[in-house]
Amino acid sequence: MKDKKYIIFDFDGTIADTVPVVLTLIVELAKEVGYDKKITAEDLEWVREHELKDIPHRFGIPFIKVPYLLLKVRDMLNKQMFSVPPCRGILETLKTLKAKGFKLAVLSSNRRDTIQEFIVKHKLASFFDFVHSELNIFGKDKALLSLLRQYKMPIVESIYVGDEMRDIEACKKIKLDCISAGWGLNSAKALKEYGAQWIVTKPQEIVDLLNK
Repeated sequence: MKDKKYIIFDFDGTIADTVPVVLTLIVELAKEVGYDKKITAEDLEWVREHELKDIPHRFGIPFIKVPYLLLKVRDMLNKQMFSVPPCRGILETLKTLKAKGFKLAVLSSNRRDTIQEFIVKHKLASFFDFVHSELNIFGKDKALLSLLRQYKMPIVESIYVGDEMRDIEACKKIKLDCISAGWGLNSAKALKEYGAQWIVTKPQEIVDLLNK
């Protein structure tokens, strides 16, 4: 890990503790499309063990409505971001990584102004060298390549930190090293079974891993 100079963080679920809000929105939107069964704690735990693409089938959501619902989740999440806290321990970890000389970036499908408001409110802005917003909700591998090229980050010197199975898949496509964060949307167990390179269960472990 001594060759790494750039760390790219996913925003939702890795920096911002959006998971409780996202799970609540899933319940609301399932009702909106006519899912008339009660969504239980077991259903929400199921979400943490599966890919986003599996959710529509679980809750009877027609595939044709998926793009609309994903956009709606993003818009509703943007509106509720003022009440979302940072993930526990992330501030201290960012501070430590910055002090060690790493260049830090954040990647998100949220609007750039939403991200900026969040990181300023929670005193995280000074830690990030780059804030990159890709509003396209599909193709995270393309978003990562766009960020790497725009800010001239060599892939071999960069590493991504994300909390979902699709982060693992995207990084494999472009041969970017990936640390999976087990405190986000997908559980550590699910990330391991999906083939994560490295898994951390709390932010401080990122520092420990990069010291090796």
